[in-house]
Formats: sequence, structure tokens, C-alpha cells
Amino acid sequence: MAIAVVVPLVIGAIWAAYAWPAPKPARVPGANVVSQFAQAGSVDRHIVVARLESIDLLLPVRLEATTAVAFHPVDNKNSVALTPVGQPGDTSGVSGPLADLFAHGGMRYFVTGGDASDASGGTAGLDVGAVPGAFVYSPVDGRVIAVTAYKLLGRYDDTEIELQLADDPSLLLIVTHVTKAQVAIGANVTAGETVLGAVRGFPPQLDQDLRKFTTDAGDHVQLVAVRVPTQVSGF
Repeated sequence: MAIAVVVPLVIGAIWAAYAWPAPKPARVPGANVVSQFAQAGSVDRHIVVARLESIDLLLPVRLEATTAVAFHPVDNKNSVALTPVGQPGDTSGVSGPLADLFAHGGMRYFVTGGDASDASGGTAGLDVGAVPGAFVYSPVDGRVIAVTAYKLLGRYDDTEIELQLADDPSLLLIVTHVTKAQVAIGANVTAGETVLGAVRGFPPQLDQDLRKFTTDAGDHVQLVAVRVPTQVSGF
């Protein structure tokens, strides 16, 4: 990661978001993707999608661009579990896109399994499916401490942005799978207002886990929170 003092804590926190190569990936052109969350006249910029301890995490993309919400474990023992907000969906017997993902007054979310390498709780990672190119907004108030280009699966260009939370400087929120970053290190960000960048379109040869819940290839932005030592959090 970009900050040397936190490299041991955050390196490897958010690798592939459960996207693995597949020989024949299905992909729907962006023009044909319609958000299953979209509702007439709904442009709410402050929808709470999860809580990080006592801190609200806002939906990082606008509702009209959101396609699915799913929590999952990550391979990072320093990650902090998120508390989903909304209505849990049934993942049993899923064989294709699911509809009715915004119902009963709350966002419908899913919790998916990981693999033997996962070191966290089942809700440490949050994938928010979205149309590629949609703006990614800061889910929290805070400060940018890193904007890092890295190789997804060691092969594909990707970007992650690390945010130090204003309400608890010992917590970092790592936002991955972003393109065209619009913020720099040291910038202050406002929840639901500051544009961090745009949702990237994944390479077509990657089969994304989130596609089980969407009508597209499962493109998404990922959120993972980690706690850093108190002697580091004040940098």
C-alpha cells in the first residue's frame, strides 16, 4: 500500500473481490444495464448501506446506478466487520439474476461465502454492484491518505483509495476497483458528496461472484475497513 507504516496491516486486504478467471464470461453491454434498485424520482444521496461500529457507511454510488449489494469475508485478520443495513436476501438456490432488491423499506443485501484463505468475519468486505463509469462517492467523512495503483490478480490495472475516518482516526476505509481517481492524498472528503472516482469495468475474462445477483457481469466497487495502531492513526 502507499503508506509504509501501514503496509503490514493493509497489504492483501482487498485483492480480487472474489473475481476469478473464467473461460467464457457473460457480459452485458453497459447501455443495456438497468439498476434493479432504481425507483422513480429517487436520487437520495445519503442511503446508509452498512455501519462500521457506530459510524454510518453511505451507499458509494447513486441508487439509480446500483445493481446489487453483497457482504463477504476477506483475507485480512485486521479487517473490521461491517453491520449490514437493510433486508437480507436468500442466497440459496441462486442460479441467475434476482429482482426486487429494494423492498420492505430497506436495501436488499446478500452475504456470500469465502474460501479457506479468509481470515475475517463474514461481513468484512462489501461489494456494491454498479454500472461501470458511475461516480464513486465517499461513504464517510474523512481524509484521503493513499491513492494506490496496483495489479488486480497480479495482471490487471486497478486503483484503491484509503480514507481515514473523521469519527475514528484509527479506522481506515479502503475503497477498491476505482478508475479515474478524482482525489489526492491529504484531501478532505464528505460522505455522499465528494467524488472519489468512477466504477471500473472489469476485464471481460473475469467471472465475478456478484454477477449471481445482477443482470450484468457484476462490476462493482469494494469497501473494506481496517484498524491501524493508535501511534499511526494520527499521521
